[in-house]
Amino acid sequence: MIEDELIKIWQSSSNQERIKFEKSKLMIELQSSLKRLHRWWNYLELSETLLAVFGVLLSILLFFKIPFILTKIALALMIICAIYLIIKYRAVKKFQPNDFEENYLNYLKKNKEYLQVQKKFLKTYSYWGILPVYPIMLLSTISIWEKIPIYLIVLINVATIGIGIYGYFLNKIRVKKEINPRIDRVNELIISLEQ
Repeated sequence: MIEDELIKIWQSSSNQERIKFEKSKLMIELQSSLKRLHRWWNYLELSETLLAVFGVLLSILLFFKIPFILTKIALALMIICAIYLIIKYRAVKKFQPNDFEENYLNYLKKNKEYLQVQKKFLKTYSYWGILPVYPIMLLSTISIWEKIPIYLIVLINVATIGIGIYGYFLNKIRVKKEINPRIDRVNELIISLEQ
């Protein structure tokens, strides 16, 4: 009974009201999607920051325990790399829009900018996440070459390469499945609001 009445109301409404309804539906869906993405990004930032802090603390501890000069240099470089990672994540966070913008169109434009910054950040993972780490790992394995069995050195380097490749492809998938569709939806809504 209620469904029939709703269908009659819908059919009797003007096209303008239908368009407004569709826009508001799109806005609600997009808002929910963006909130999920923001929560995911906050979780990602928090976990990466905690790992970086743990890496810095562990590197400082090992720096004073391990007597090899090349390993100390590698640990110092690892500390610098971890701090750089924290700074990079914080730089992306600065673009996160406030929920209380002056109007919805500006909010959408700022969300689009934030999504594009996230996309660029994830797409450039090989430059800030892989390339700095591999030389550091090579330097540290050179310093302990004769001190530990060769299979451990191979295992450490294969694990480092595997983690880097996994992170690279994971970020590509995140951009393709999470970021790009939201950018498209924000663009679609911006275009419909500007008309």
